[in-house]
Amino acid sequence: MKNNIKIFIITVFIIVASLSFSGCTKNKYSENPELLPSLKLPSYGGFIPHDFGVQLGTDVSNPPHEALVYKVESIKIDEKGTGKLCAIFGIDINAISKEDENTVIRKQAGNTLTIYKKTGFFEFGTQNLYDYTPGKEVPGDEECLALAKSFVDKYKLLPELYQYRTSISNITYHPSFNEEIIIDKVITFHPTIDNKEITGPKFGLIIGDKGKVEGLVSTLYTLTPIGNYTLKSTDEVVKQLKNNEVTAWKVELENPEAEKVIIDKIETEYYGDIGTTLELGEEFVQPVYKLSGEILYKNGDKGKFEAFIPAVSSQFIQH
Repeated sequence: MKNNIKIFIITVFIIVASLSFSGCTKNKYSENPELLPSLKLPSYGGFIPHDFGVQLGTDVSNPPHEALVYKVESIKIDEKGTGKLCAIFGIDINAISKEDENTVIRKQAGNTLTIYKKTGFFEFGTQNLYDYTPGKEVPGDEECLALAKSFVDKYKLLPELYQYRTSISNITYHPSFNEEIIIDKVITFHPTIDNKEITGPKFGLIIGDKGKVEGLVSTLYTLTPIGNYTLKSTDEVVKQLKNNEVTAWKVELENPEAEKVIIDKIETEYYGDIGTTLELGEEFVQPVYKLSGEILYKNGDKGKFEAFIPAVSSQFIQH
């Protein structure tokens, strides 16, 4: 009997604790989330289809019901932070400098460090950046990637708020029409949240001769979650597409006579415009839907397409 009473008391305690925890989780963010400004997605230029039908592919999965929205805040780089960056790049803190309300610049021996006060962005370059000299040797992709990861880990240059996806691109020099020489490699760290890339902020490391760091550009900012927001349904997405309410298109073939768009995939990503070096862009990082699939033309041609649509339900957007 005593054991039964103990079990009953423990069970009640667990239920009460679970309810309490559930309540805390539910109220972590505001019950009445603030209205968000309308998200302005970039126009990629080129052809924008008009007056076409829309078909959902057989394997298209429904998008999530809700997603977090984040408030953008600049990374503050104070005098101590400036000293740390100078030390990383071998520039004396008392080197030739220029400072105004927007920027701090330190120069020494052909190396330049520029810090943008209001955004927390910064960039570094040596006199050899983007420069071609005979005999310049740039390591291969795998070695440059390993060098870049080692460098950012050593100096803790990437905010731990994010996880990162990396990409590599080449900067080339053309001494003649048919000749191309790689003079630098750019290793870009793309921030992600919950495995979803944030289009906008980036961290790029430029590696040149014999694996030396010749440049760096950081347009990262910090984020604070403000709450979960209801997202648009698949039907709403299709309606927006049909009504030509989408300007952010990437189309493989440019043909004004589009007949049908077949959506094969709907993915959720994040968009956060970085603005300029002097002023941050969007106030919030919001979820967007990335639609991809096939576009059919009246002349029988086919091509691939991508389109981006703000994902937050219209009821939470300022009008």
